[in-house]
Parts: sequence; structure tokens; C-alpha cells
Amino acid sequence: MRLNAKLLATAVFFVCQSAMAAPSDDDINDKFTKLNGTIDSINGELNSQRATLSGIKSEIENSNLKLQRQVLDELKSVQRQNQYVYDAILAERESLGGKMIKPLRNYNLQTPDGKMILGQKEYVYVKEANATIDARIDTGASQSSISASDVVEFERNGKKWMRFNIVHNDRTISVEAPYVKQTRLRQSSIEGYSYRSVVKLNIKIGDYSTEAEFNLIDRTQMQFALLIGRNLLTDIAVVDVARNNVQKRADKDGLLLLSIDDYVDNKKKGIDVNQKYDELQKENSGGQIATLSKDKAQSLGTNPDKALPSVRDKIETENGSKPAIKKDPVKKTTEDKSKDVKKKKELTEKEKAALELSKNSKKSRS
Repeated sequence: MRLNAKLLATAVFFVCQSAMAAPSDDDINDKFTKLNGTIDSINGELNSQRATLSGIKSEIENSNLKLQRQVLDELKSVQRQNQYVYDAILAERESLGGKMIKPLRNYNLQTPDGKMILGQKEYVYVKEANATIDARIDTGASQSSISASDVVEFERNGKKWMRFNIVHNDRTISVEAPYVKQTRLRQSSIEGYSYRSVVKLNIKIGDYSTEAEFNLIDRTQMQFALLIGRNLLTDIAVVDVARNNVQKRADKDGLLLLSIDDYVDNKKKGIDVNQKYDELQKENSGGQIATLSKDKAQSLGTNPDKALPSVRDKIETENGSKPAIKKDPVKKTTEDKSKDVKKKKELTEKEKAALELSKNSKKSRS
């Protein structure tokens, strides 16, 4: 019995040992294979859910955009109806001899729903260039562009900026503007794509001011240094190709860059559209930049307070007054010095009496 018990204990021991033994490599590989399959299945489900969510998000955005456009169109329709009704009431009241306040709008400059009317070309003021440019309005161009040569990239306050020159009408204007992005455009004139830098500029057309993106491209040999595309026209303007320069010029006294044909025609006729601007710039430089006048005399501008003595005297003479001798208040002439000495020598009555009293006291003591 004892032997059988020992054999039974030994058998149980070996069975337990075999059960607790480490699994083989094949078992481990099978488990890893099953685990990888489970992970791939989970990833597939997650990707499917992401795609579904992305589709739902896109549908929501499109529906919101459609809703916004629908509401905007309805508001514009109501606005047009109100304006037509008001115009009818105004016309009827005026025909009966009554008076009403006229609406502040001009149908030659804008449509009844408030959109600007633009011609085939318009005057566009560019703040960064401090100049008004005669721009071409092109509904066929998706983006606006401005003439740019000698383009240089630099950094300002940790952000990327672009510096470039506008060469037009025998003038060179240096412009600096913040960089936005690099865009790729397909052109019919060349094969493949062209890459252009895009900057942000502040412009003004008539009474409308905005900030818009412009492609940088060398338009030196093109008619217009500035081209306005659909990115600036959408929802704000309509184009009448039979008209030119419909909107008023925003900066009447500033620098004006014309199209090449207009500039050449004016030059042949001896017309300089920037003559007043150049004269004003020269006058404003008085007291800052020393220049020679037409008669080769010294000049520092039209301000007599900032002019050199010879020019100041000439201005006073032309005004009918004899040039006064300008004395230096710091330095005194010999005549002034002699007067001061005489004043010191001349004593007042009190000083004389005090001096006489002191002399008498000295005599009495002695």
C-alpha cells in the first residue's frame, strides 16, 4: 500500500509539473496572431467610425453654408422689395407736392441690394504702397494679383514678411506686406504649374475698405500693375464692362499709377497726372532734405522758420518787408556789453546815499 501511495504521489507530481510547465513557442505565436487580428479589427472599426464622423461633419458644414446663403438671399430679396416700395412711395409723394427724406444711395454706383458697381477698370488705393493704382477688374481670375519684382523674404516680430518693388509708370515703389501662403496655379500659357507667394494688403475702392490676399507676380510688362479677381468681387460687387472708373478715387491727392497705354498717351500730350503730388512731396521735404532751387540758391523748403538765412531774407523781401537782422539771443554784441558796463557804473540815489553814509561813519570813528 505504501508503494502504491508513493507511485500515486509521484504520478500526481509529474502531472502537475507538466501542467505548470511554460507553453511552447507555437502557442505563444498563436496567441500573438489572435491578438494582432483583434487589434486590426478594432482599428478597422475606428477608421470606419472616423470616416462616418467626417462625412457627417462635412454634411453639417455644407448644410450650414447653404442655410447661410439661403438666409442671406432672402434678406437681400426683402431689402430689394423694401427699397422698391420706398422708391414708389417717394415718387408718389413728390408728385403730390409732398416732401420725404431721400435715401442715401446712388444707383449709378450701387445696385438696389447694395452691391457696388465696378467698371472694366477701377482706381484701387493700396495702403502698403501709399498709392492709387488703376486696376483691371477680371471676373475670370479666381485670385487677385499685384506686380512684384525683386521679391525678398524677411522676418518681423517672429513672422514671415515679403518685401517687393512695384515698377510702373517709370516709378519704383517699395512695399512690405505679411506673408500668407504659397499657392499653386495652372496657366494656359505654360505647361505644368506655377508657384506664387501670397501676401495680405489693405485696399480701398470708393468707400469700401477691406483686407485681401494678393498673388505676387511680375506685371512690369503688363498693362495693369494690379488685377482684381473673384476673391474680392464675390458678394460685394457686380461688373459693368461697358463702364470705366465707376467708383470715386479714394485718395485724390496721392500718387496715381495708370495703365501703360494711358501713361504713354498722357506723356505724349505732356500731361503729368502726378505733378501736384510731386510738388507737394517736395514742399513737405522742406526742413528735412537740403535741395537746390531753380536759381541754384540754397533752400530748405517753403517754411521760412526752417530756411537758410539767404532764402529767408529773400522770402521777406518778396513779401514787402525789409529783412530784419537776426540776432543770436545767446551771444551779445560789443554794444550790448558796453551798455551793461555803463549800467554797472551808474549808481542809483539810494546806493549813493548808502555809500556817503558809510564814508561819514568811517571818518567819525577815526
